[in-house]
Amino acid sequence: MGPPSGAPAGPPPAGPPAAGRAGVGRASVVGAARPKTAPGTPPPGGKKRKKQISVRRRRVYAALIMVCLMMLGAVTVAGSWFFQNVPAPQDLKFGESTSIAYSDGAIIAGYGEYTRKLVDTYEELPDEVIWSLLALEDKDFFEHDGVDYKGTMRALVNNITGGDTQGASTISQQYAGMVQDIRDDMSYGRKAREAVMAMKLEQQYSKETILLHYLNLNFYGRGSYGIAAAAQIWFGVPLEELTFGQGVMLAMQVKAGDGSFDPRLVEEGDTAPLDRWTHGMEQLLTLTDDLSDEQIAAVQAELDAGMPETRDVLQNPGTWGHNTSTGFITNPTDGYIWDELESRYGLTQEDFYGEKEGTGGYTVVLTLDQEIQSLAVETASRGDLKRKENDEGQLVNDADEVVTERAAAAEYVNEDGFFEFEDTNEEAALFEQYGSMADAVVAVEPGSGRVLGYYGGDNGLGIDKAGIENPHPPSSTFKMVTAATAILEGASIDSWWNSDSPREFEARGDAGPVSNAGRTENTDMTLTDAVRNSRNTPMYAIAEDYGATTVLETAIRMGLRTMQATSSGDIYRFYIEDDGTITYTVHNTVETDEGYITDVNGNIDPLASVNGYDDDQNPIRTPLNLDDTRSPFDFEIGFGQFPTSVTDMATVYATIANDGTYNETHFVEKVLDRNGNEVPTIRDLEQTQAMDASIARNLQWVGSTIDGDAGAIDHPYTGKTGTWEANWDGYDDANAHTWYVGAIKQLSIATWVGNATAESAPLLNKNGGTDNLFGGTLSYPVWKQFMEGAIDAKDYDKVDWTQAEPQGSAIVDDIVNADGTIDHDSPYCATAAGQADGRCGAGQPPGGGGQGEECTPIMEALGWCTPEDGGGGPGGRDD
Repeated sequence: MGPPSGAPAGPPPAGPPAAGRAGVGRASVVGAARPKTAPGTPPPGGKKRKKQISVRRRRVYAALIMVCLMMLGAVTVAGSWFFQNVPAPQDLKFGESTSIAYSDGAIIAGYGEYTRKLVDTYEELPDEVIWSLLALEDKDFFEHDGVDYKGTMRALVNNITGGDTQGASTISQQYAGMVQDIRDDMSYGRKAREAVMAMKLEQQYSKETILLHYLNLNFYGRGSYGIAAAAQIWFGVPLEELTFGQGVMLAMQVKAGDGSFDPRLVEEGDTAPLDRWTHGMEQLLTLTDDLSDEQIAAVQAELDAGMPETRDVLQNPGTWGHNTSTGFITNPTDGYIWDELESRYGLTQEDFYGEKEGTGGYTVVLTLDQEIQSLAVETASRGDLKRKENDEGQLVNDADEVVTERAAAAEYVNEDGFFEFEDTNEEAALFEQYGSMADAVVAVEPGSGRVLGYYGGDNGLGIDKAGIENPHPPSSTFKMVTAATAILEGASIDSWWNSDSPREFEARGDAGPVSNAGRTENTDMTLTDAVRNSRNTPMYAIAEDYGATTVLETAIRMGLRTMQATSSGDIYRFYIEDDGTITYTVHNTVETDEGYITDVNGNIDPLASVNGYDDDQNPIRTPLNLDDTRSPFDFEIGFGQFPTSVTDMATVYATIANDGTYNETHFVEKVLDRNGNEVPTIRDLEQTQAMDASIARNLQWVGSTIDGDAGAIDHPYTGKTGTWEANWDGYDDANAHTWYVGAIKQLSIATWVGNATAESAPLLNKNGGTDNLFGGTLSYPVWKQFMEGAIDAKDYDKVDWTQAEPQGSAIVDDIVNADGTIDHDSPYCATAAGQADGRCGAGQPPGGGGQGEECTPIMEALGWCTPEDGGGGPGGRDD
């Protein structure tokens, strides 16, 4: 049976062999070519072929066939010899689907109307494919000249005498019939035309060419066209890795496009697939003149082991693999690769889809490392959300109507009013936590910007907790950016800041004072301590002193590309232009006179351009105005109030780990065309020096002691915790978001934990309470498990941070009172610098008492002591 009605058919141009092609998952699978047995040459093992049918005997058979055909009224045969034209293989052209692969070449997704892959040369066809096909369809293919005379005579006699209709079509006849789209014509006239066309084909083309194009042309079920596509769709392997058992399974499908030989589609108890497969394997065992002893032994072993397991049947065979954790990167609606592919390669989704002639056939190789991606899923996935069921255990929707599809069922809501995960992954870091706790993780490689691991959820067609569509307040993890801004503006990690809590700021107006997580304290501390102890008031002061827009600029140059305004919900996307200036676009749902702007699927677009589009239909970009210190974000940016993505925070810390050099975060490693050649880019990846290396090294040192309750990892690292409060009725003291973002020299990982129910919903511990849920207790263990797994998997060496040279000035402006004095009980006044500072006034500790010096009981009672190494200060950490 040929392709279903309306399905494309016909092989592409037969290009020359592409020697030495590098790449994986390409349109025509490339591998080490196995030696083939050409007609008239000894096969493997030195065995001889059967003798060919003599010329005289073929003429006798031909004459008998012609007589029988004339008796049937098929007088058009002679005419068809001259007028029936079979298109040459090289004249049949169409597009191909695109494959998407891990960095190691393993295919994870496809994109196209159908999955169509082409093999360019006969030498690329493995023996397992060639002989599996011939064993089932045409054992004497290399011996006849297009027509099986004996088989045709037998079929004609049987059909004339009233027996079952028999085929007896050779590979060449089947190929001619498929090209001419006459395979559904079961008349003997059709047989005659096929026979004549097959003989004509064999006069013009070699056996190898006909077989190659036959395998490229065929429909193998499950939406796959071509043997290379079938290998991918049915077994998830490249063509050259197929076994004999798998080869027979695919060869079975060439006349079973309706799925009648698909073991996953037939009804339970239907033995047709197994019977057909067993027959094919047994036929292979008879090919002792064509297969080596080792190959015969392999066939027997596979036959003894039983029919091979196939992959699940895909709902959309052309576009598949996007409902997994990697689907957020690859899915055709809003996957991250498509904008990147157009920007870096100048190729649109239409180019990759392969519907039009000469398009598609690409392999998009991602930056994702298969080991690290597996660790990301293992660490973060808690399975699917539970679904609502009735008393009989049947899935139901919101209206309590029974549904058959899981996706149509409503999410289960527990007695606390929250969603819950099925918690099917015992390896998950949150496995024993409360059922509604969700997490997201992203791993970025410092120095390259390659995303090596990404988890925003199990289903890439759902809500992405790691990306732009669902940003979260970064909270105290953003304080590293604020600290960087202070140093860039002339301060140092030893500068002093007022950490009073609550602290009034005139700019806050009716919003009230800023608090350090509800603490009441009256103290000053260094910038190092303010970051390590997660104090909010110094961070607000820094943003106020230097400008919220300046803090934002620092973040953008470190790799921040998205941020959400909490009041409007607008999402800002940032760009660094070629001249170094910064611009942004604004996105949200947008309603026009004709209704809401929709996406490619006709759904309301949540990321439509608020400011409209230019003549090329690109969102209008607005220059960032550094003279406006409070727009588009206000001073609360200093302590991480405005939501951003997990990906962006991983990038920011990758810049810190890379000594201040930002490398553009990207998901595409390379693109290969259908011949395995690398497609050139039209622009280079961005690489800019966001800050001096010494400043970045100061930040590395600041974060080198910040860990969580699970203890530090056994590698030099830098990182920061973060916690943000909830806004949910009945949970006044709860937190809604926790973070840990940290890096070793080779890898930066951002982790976020929140409630799957809503952004403002509370975090709950395993007992349903709200206590002890902070970045250090909830997100840090996720980060540690993921990071340690990656270190083991990739065997990362321990690399020490380069010693930080002092940068900036140890300013004290923020702790100077309006009258020009500094409170004598400020910890600053207990330092050597404070002793020499006449502004400290009376009450200074006698003889110094600087930081790190011996503290006497009297000094301690007076509050003149500060911990060594800049790691203390009054109060505990808030996250």
